[in-house]
Amino acid sequence: MSALELTIPGVTIRSAADASQRMSMLLWGPAGVGKTVYACSAPGNKLLINFDPDGPSSLGSREDVLVMDLSGERNSVVDRFNSDDPYQISKVLGPAGITCVIVDSTTAYAQLAVEKGISITKGATLERPSPGAYGARNAITLRMMTSILRLTNKHNVHVIFTTHEDKATDKDGNFLNYTLMLGGKLGAQAALQISEVWHLSEANNKRRVMVRPGRNYTPMKTRMFDTTGNIEFDCAYQQFGTDAPYGKHSLAQFIQEYETNGRNKISVPK
Repeated sequence: MSALELTIPGVTIRSAADASQRMSMLLWGPAGVGKTVYACSAPGNKLLINFDPDGPSSLGSREDVLVMDLSGERNSVVDRFNSDDPYQISKVLGPAGITCVIVDSTTAYAQLAVEKGISITKGATLERPSPGAYGARNAITLRMMTSILRLTNKHNVHVIFTTHEDKATDKDGNFLNYTLMLGGKLGAQAALQISEVWHLSEANNKRRVMVRPGRNYTPMKTRMFDTTGNIEFDCAYQQFGTDAPYGKHSLAQFIQEYETNGRNKISVPK
């Protein structure tokens, strides 16, 4: 026990240096931009909880990624996440040496959640979901995220949620901004629980990462980067590059730099 650790009934109080050092991230962007591949640039062995059909197909034969494939499950699968340890995931974290859990994608899970909401909401249909069904979707999806966040925090394991991109419009159909494809207030509510919210895009065969809101994209935030001078960078990460599976601009590199810097903010790459 460190000199700064105290115990009161039911709660342990310790110094920030002794607290969980894991990173939580929400990585969002258009379909096919490489979110799953980039999420898997996190260090060590990853457990990929997959809800997207063919989601892991872009990973090749990587041995540092274990896939828990739930993409063929019906909406009843959401009931399994009404638990502090869904599917008893904790039992594989240690034996498999898992250092990061990836949920791919939260958008696909939210679709299962709205289907579940429809099934338990009187009068709701797939063609015309009611406000009650959408409310259930939000609660069910947030419950899953909270469960995974608590589990990974307890075991000091990184966690990354991937989410697709959507266009937000006003009631007249006018464009407002690009945002998370989660619907209603769910995107903002989900982002509140996460430390790192990054946007990944691609143009002219270059991937770009944005870590603060800008150019009609929101929400993003970061505790890792100092954004006083720059909020985005061209991402040089290559899955099959010479330094694979990590290398330049990988999440493993950024996490290592952040830890080496005493968990003080690091510079956004130029």
